[in-house]
Amino acid sequence: MNKVDYFIVGQGLAGTLLAAELLAAGKTVRIFDGGHEEAASAVAAGVINPITGRRLVKSWMIDELLPAAIKTYKKQESLLNKRFLYPALIHRTIHDPADENLWTTRCGYPDYAAYLSPDFIPGSPEGMGPVPSRGVVRHACRVDLPVFIRAWKAHFLGRQLLEINHFDYNDLKMDSDQVTYKDWTAKKIIFCEGYQIINNPWFNFVPMELAKGEVVILEIPGLALEAIYKTKLTFVPLGNDRYWVGATYEWEFENGRPTQIKKEELLEKIKKDLKMPFKVLDHQAAIRPTIKDRRPVLGTHPKESNILIFNGLGTKGASIGPYWARRMAHHLMDGGAFNETVDLARFC
Repeated sequence: MNKVDYFIVGQGLAGTLLAAELLAAGKTVRIFDGGHEEAASAVAAGVINPITGRRLVKSWMIDELLPAAIKTYKKQESLLNKRFLYPALIHRTIHDPADENLWTTRCGYPDYAAYLSPDFIPGSPEGMGPVPSRGVVRHACRVDLPVFIRAWKAHFLGRQLLEINHFDYNDLKMDSDQVTYKDWTAKKIIFCEGYQIINNPWFNFVPMELAKGEVVILEIPGLALEAIYKTKLTFVPLGNDRYWVGATYEWEFENGRPTQIKKEELLEKIKKDLKMPFKVLDHQAAIRPTIKDRRPVLGTHPKESNILIFNGLGTKGASIGPYWARRMAHHLMDGGAFNETVDLARFC
């Protein structure tokens, strides 16, 4: 029988970050991943945005999350010899005096001053539809999540830590001090399955709100955006005239595959914003694992002490993930308690 300290089910953003933290602490892991093509990590833009929403609200815990994220991703870039973290500015369109007044008011708050520039940029970038002005969000970042996931996948496979196969819940056996899966044993198992948690017999009580999102990758020669540009859509520069553009939200759907109707909806909106030729390079879709209260969920099953969950990173996973993965790792190793806002116990 093979032995490790921890099983991790799911090699999306949550599972990858948690495995990295445990390995860095000298622990052993066995990762199981079914290669779900509809996982959000595979298509997300990975934008870390300190100021969100129409009301320009600071992202939850951003003062703690942002430094932790930057430190984590830079360290992992060095370890993997792969770049996936890119500092960025975000230009948000200002359409009327009410938008401008709200921006100016927020700039006057001491805890917002670091993130919002008080100076507006007149007009729109060349090639985009006209707008009165733009506000600048500072200290944003972009994490190239597909590159991040692939780099860690290659690392895990190279160390023979990752098994690419469907995890069969029926094959998991539990004892008082360990769990057994086929010919492997571990002290504990952590489920990091994203939206697939709805099929998990131990955690299907967690109130998930699944949102399907579709995006396109465009080639736009000559646009030359340097900042992330937000209208009702988000245009994220990827380099070499390529842009991630999205995203749609859909709360009722049959599956996680791209649809022609949503592609056409996106292209119609893009043509309102973009005033130059473009080419569609790709059309992608994914299902976001969002908890109803928009907070991640971490903790131990109420009846099975060796079964845990780390999930619900949602649309802000690139910023939320590193901080809470470290807290999850410390909980596994040291038994520290979680804040009630993220603890699984809030649903038990």
